Formats: sequence, C-alpha cells, structure tokens
Amino acid sequence: MDWKSTKTIFILSFLILNIFLGYQLSVKLQQNNIQYIADLPLEKQLEDNNINYKDELPDYKAKQTLISGQRAPFSPADLNTSKEVKLDKDKSANDMLVYSLKKPLKVTESNVVDEVSAFLKEEVYRGNEYSFYKKDTTSKTVWFTQSYDGKPILFDSKSKDMPGGMVKFHWNDTGEVRGFEQTFLSIYRQGTPQEIISPMKAIGRLFKTGYLSNGEKIKKVQLGYYSLANVEDVQVYVPTWSVETENGHYLVNATDSSIQQIDREGNEES
Repeated sequence: MDWKSTKTIFILSFLILNIFLGYQLSVKLQQNNIQYIADLPLEKQLEDNNINYKDELPDYKAKQTLISGQRAPFSPADLNTSKEVKLDKDKSANDMLVYSLKKPLKVTESNVVDEVSAFLKEEVYRGNEYSFYKKDTTSKTVWFTQSYDGKPILFDSKSKDMPGGMVKFHWNDTGEVRGFEQTFLSIYRQGTPQEIISPMKAIGRLFKTGYLSNGEKIKKVQLGYYSLANVEDVQVYVPTWSVETENGHYLVNATDSSIQQIDREGNEES
C-alpha cells in the first residue's frame, strides 16, 4: 500500500468535507439572517434602511368607497366668462376647453404653483373644485385635479391624452403663462364602503417589492382615486395611496395592495 498516496487522499477528503460543512453552515446562517430580517417589524426594517417617512403619514378613514367618473361635456352656460381669458374655439372640444389669457400671467419657477393657484381660483370655471397635483419644471407644466370627498383624482401626468377632471397650465422661457386646458368629471359614489390598507402598509408594499431603496426619502403620502377600469365612457376609480419620493411617484391600490403606476423619471413635485 502506498501510504503517501493514502495520506494525501485522506487530507483531500477532509478538506472537501470541511468546505462542504462550511458552505452548509454559511447557507444556514444566511437563511436565519433572512428569516430574522423578515420577522422584524416593518418600522424597524425601514429604519435600518434609512427610509424616512414618519412625518408624511396622513390621517385617513379605514373604510372607503369606489367612485365612477365620466368626462362631462361643457354647455354654453359653462364657458368661462372671465374678462381675463378667451376661448380658443378651434382647439376646444365639447368635453375639453382650451383658453388663452388676454394678458400673460407673469410667474416665477420657484413660486409658480401659488401664483397659478390664485389665478385658478379667481378666473377658471369652477376653479375652486381643483387642487394642485404636480409640477414638472422640464416641460414647464403645472397640473391641477378635481377632488372627491377631499381626495384628488390621480392620473399619469405623462399620458398623451388629456385626462378628465384636470386643468393644465404651461409657462414659457420668459416666465409667462399664456393659456390653459380644462376638463371636468361628473363623479358618483359606487357600492358600499370597504376596508383599505394603511399608508404604512402601502409603504411596506413598495419596500418589500424593491421600489424603495436604502436612504430614500418619502416626500408626500396622500390618499386619492386612480382609474381601475374603463367601461365605455365611464371610468371606475379605486382608493389609492399616492407615495412620492425623491426618486419616483408610486400609486398603490388601497384595496388589494397592487402597484398601479410607477414613475421613476424624476418629475419635480412641489
């Protein structure tokens, strides 16, 4: 018997066994660590990942209803009679109005929301039924949206189509607003109130699916309505948590936790 060869075989066998046992131990420790992290309260997981949210959680009612909305045609009586605006008949339609301002509104980029809001309330038809939704400094656009029961109608601001229930302003390179577009929704309550998830669970859903990264700051959390389905000309809207961060804008269905829309292109919200 070649004892030198046998000794070498034993050493290699023990070495392979040690490597295997070490690997098994590593896998077990990793599994235990993953299980430990999963067992941590969501608040602790967010804290460990430096995700700041605590000042942004709003009060809300635990039960909400679905609503339906239909783009309402404007009648002659609905046309804006303000002396500050003029209807562009060539660009307008029965359910979308396009106005130009007789005198351009001077705005500053840093304060454009407040400046346009004041004009909206005073000079736009039913302007007090719209509230600020989003500002995009790249396209120089400010959107205002209708609300139902104090909650805004949410929409994709990058959509090519003009959503219902919205007023949209543009300002130019010289800081002037020269016109706006307007649509309106007739809104109706649908069904009976049902339980919705909390804003904390909406944030947790985004975190666990990888949409919130380490150190991400949450800027705004708001309950609104987002279009779930389109039945002919009628939109069905479901209670939805709008979560805006430094890196994106996410919409989480408040009834089933599904993520309805993801916008990570860095729009600036004010």
